[in-house]
Amino acid sequence: MDSITQFVLGAALGELVAGKKIGSKAILWGGVAGTIPDLDILFNPFFTELQKLSVHRGISHSLIFAFGMAPIMAWLMRKLYRKKPQITFRIWLDVFFIGIFTHPLLDAFTLYGTQLFLPFSDYRVALNTIAIVDPGYTLPLLLGIIGALIVRRKNPRLTSKINMAGLVLAHIYFLLTIANKFYVNRKFENALVNQHIQPNSYLSNPVIFSNLLWCAVAKDDSMCYIGYYSILQDKPDIRFDAFKKSEHLLRKIKDQEGVAKLRWFSKDYFVVEEKNDSLAFYDVRFGKSNFTPNLDNEKTFLFYFKIIDKDSQPVQIQQYISRKDMNFSEFMAQLKYRILHVD
Repeated sequence: MDSITQFVLGAALGELVAGKKIGSKAILWGGVAGTIPDLDILFNPFFTELQKLSVHRGISHSLIFAFGMAPIMAWLMRKLYRKKPQITFRIWLDVFFIGIFTHPLLDAFTLYGTQLFLPFSDYRVALNTIAIVDPGYTLPLLLGIIGALIVRRKNPRLTSKINMAGLVLAHIYFLLTIANKFYVNRKFENALVNQHIQPNSYLSNPVIFSNLLWCAVAKDDSMCYIGYYSILQDKPDIRFDAFKKSEHLLRKIKDQEGVAKLRWFSKDYFVVEEKNDSLAFYDVRFGKSNFTPNLDNEKTFLFYFKIIDKDSQPVQIQQYISRKDMNFSEFMAQLKYRILHVD
């Protein structure tokens, strides 16, 4: 999820495992621990666009990473606080292990995909139950640690209870997102049958900022289908928009290894189109950035990979933001309308 959420989750867990022993430092350093896996973005300048796809949420987001990094961080913290021998290596190990270990677990419930099993497998776990940014999960955690900081000096016993309340509320919401996914999947499956669409596979994921509006992306050998369902909408209708995959265009590219990387990243949910002297590869798992129907692909999807393949030059693959002109307030207005109404 977003860095703020990962920080407050790490902070709340740090308070949970070590707040009574080291006070407010547990919140601070727990938050730092929860942020460490996302520091992989600092290495982006050293990689190509294609390499970045596997570097982010790569080894730093694997389960094994916590077992290696947590002892290192605990050793450094023990050195930093050497004048406080009561704060033992084991205490720091608990703070950093739980913060680092839970970070990729939470990310695995989002859409992007997390390589939990590196270096043994590059399979990207994406359970798609919660949006990358969801205040319904983040706010209880944030309020819990703020409340814990406020009452710590006046009422230390109440500190852990307030923090625990934030953790419990956040994870009740988290469990609700899983239940919502089962519910909306039945809606999407029924709609696909009713519209005589027989996909090879499909996925569903919540649209950013809430767990109310869900997107389903289905695919067969030639088409991708995208539909939306809101838990609050007043009618059960789901309209699927069809997009031609044009997979044959990818066979012309010299750099088939690069093409394989794009397909791996998109989990084969893609649309390709010719654009002047290049190809545009759209990863459609993230749904549409504009709910207006019948727009061209560039205005429909937020980003794409531009593939330039000229006879005498190496293949170039670069990521482009196609909706640079997207007005945030307009998108939020569309999002609000779509949550409450059927297309």
